[in-house]
Amino acid sequence: MKNIILILIVATLLTNCSSNRLVHQYKNPETGFFESNKLFIIGLEGNLELREEFEKKLSQAFDKEKVRSVKSIDFFEDSFTKEKKTLEELNTIEQTLLNAGFDAILITKVLGTEKRYYTSRMLHEFMTSNQTFEDYYFGNQYKYLKQKGKKEDYTIHIIETSLYCICPEKERELLWRGEIEIKDSNNNSKNIHNFIDVLFENLKENELLLIYE
Repeated sequence: MKNIILILIVATLLTNCSSNRLVHQYKNPETGFFESNKLFIIGLEGNLELREEFEKKLSQAFDKEKVRSVKSIDFFEDSFTKEKKTLEELNTIEQTLLNAGFDAILITKVLGTEKRYYTSRMLHEFMTSNQTFEDYYFGNQYKYLKQKGKKEDYTIHIIETSLYCICPEKERELLWRGEIEIKDSNNNSKNIHNFIDVLFENLKENELLLIYE
């Protein structure tokens, strides 16, 4: 009985905490530890106010970790993220950044949002029962159909972040890319804070930009 209760407690904690998490990542196999001398932060967001808040909070978070960073909103005009760039324009931008001492670019964009339903309500029956498939399916069928028409329990933002090296000998080489899910808290500042927590944890694990103390 004690084991069952412990399993339920752990499962409940995982259900509550796993809403903000890294779901996919890619690290260039040739990339070892990477430390930037000057990081350029880009938030690909059409809402200028939200982009400014995001880049500001992310830059402040890097500053606390002693990583020098600059917001794109302070370096280029607003059209930088709104207008499509040609390859020639990108090369010019890269050279401008190199001349300004940048050696890495961190780009973040929202891929989309998804509605999610809590499933933990039926967890106890699943964990403690020895039902046959038929008993379990028919026992839960009504609950599923009943919930189907209800309002979604929460929204997930799917956010992609890419880290590029713009070192002189490398042309915009992708070092790392991660896809992070953040549970919408109906508060932009909190959403950004939660995103930064997950991002920094994984950058540290991959020995990119940040290191564990």
